[in-house]
Amino acid sequence: MKYFLSALFLLAALKVSAQHYPMAKQGPFLPGEEIEMKATVGFIKAAEADFKVNDIIYTVNNRPTYRIDIFARTVGIFDLISSVRDNWGSYYDTANLVPQQFYRYIKEGRFRKNEILYFDHDKDSVTVAKLHKETKRLEKRIEHKVANNMQDMVSGYYHLRALDFDRIPVGTIITINTFFDDKEQPFRVKFVGREVIKTKLGRVKSLILVPIIEKDSLFEEDNTLRVWLSDDLNKIPLKFQAKIYVGYLRVEVRKVKNLRHQLAVTE
Repeated sequence: MKYFLSALFLLAALKVSAQHYPMAKQGPFLPGEEIEMKATVGFIKAAEADFKVNDIIYTVNNRPTYRIDIFARTVGIFDLISSVRDNWGSYYDTANLVPQQFYRYIKEGRFRKNEILYFDHDKDSVTVAKLHKETKRLEKRIEHKVANNMQDMVSGYYHLRALDFDRIPVGTIITINTFFDDKEQPFRVKFVGREVIKTKLGRVKSLILVPIIEKDSLFEEDNTLRVWLSDDLNKIPLKFQAKIYVGYLRVEVRKVKNLRHQLAVTE
């Protein structure tokens, strides 16, 4: 499941940066929030992921930040075929809603990648620290100039949760500027509607989003991935679904802890 996290994060009619969209009056999460999800391919359990907001506020670049971690791991037969143990994380500014630091430690089969991104929003730059694939010792640093208020792949999703979808028309394509793989990459997602879906947490009102993704070696069709977020102030991930070459990949919420707001559960 080398592309498991890509399916999670790859979450033009209207191309306006997300900073220009209305923000909810209350934040979507607090320290201590935890979300557990499981992935299946067909009826076979394939992987698990944990989204965690540390219960401590960290100071980075003299700014208060949330430390947000996403851990992903394969299970069962998929773990035997190609084991995945990934950790993606961001120090996300509690007030300015931008990342101060991003890191990822990737173990996918024999593939390894470790790096840390240091953001300087005063200079509109990001410095990428490339680390040794085994020892994680610093090998080189590369500085890049970037656009204002750049996000990373983790903070971009949490920034999306902070938007006020009650004031965003259905059909809008939201673009969030992100820095990933040594370059700026727009994170684009189309808001296509609302529905009530059945989950482990009950029947929950949801927002339906379609990340704009081209057909590649994982996805069988263009824009095949759909994402359901809770239609409330939390906007937690409820479900991801995509048609891939070996069947349907489904990622569904299993358990939540310390949500800031009441979940939009309906009878």
